Amino acid sequence: MEAAAIFISVLLYAPYLIYLIVFIAIKKLSSRHRLAVSSGINITTPFLIGSVYFLILFIWDISMLWMISLIIASIGIMAAFYIRSKKDDFTFGHILKSTWRLSFLIFFMIHFTLVIAGTALAVYKSLL
Repeated sequence: MEAAAIFISVLLYAPYLIYLIVFIAIKKLSSRHRLAVSSGINITTPFLIGSVYFLILFIWDISMLWMISLIIASIGIMAAFYIRSKKDDFTFGHILKSTWRLSFLIFFMIHFTLVIAGTALAVYKSLL
């Protein structure tokens, strides 16, 4: 049971590791770079979102699940408006795919920022 908890915590704190594992595995199996990148992004996104949630929870001891949901919904709305401005007709699948990819990009930046902020805050607290 303890090994499972350690494994899950590593997956939540190291989504970049998940991306690398998926990328390398798909690249070896299919030899298609674009498919490997796409699969890595698609599989890593929920781990990034979970990681951001838990980093905020551990750094500031507050739950921001509502804010994360609001960010994802806002990304979806912006993607829908952008796709609608470029095309006369759009499909739900296209909006969902765009939202998922933009979520990866935004949560990647948030995760990176939170790791730096959490480390700086931990160092600051240890010096006091």
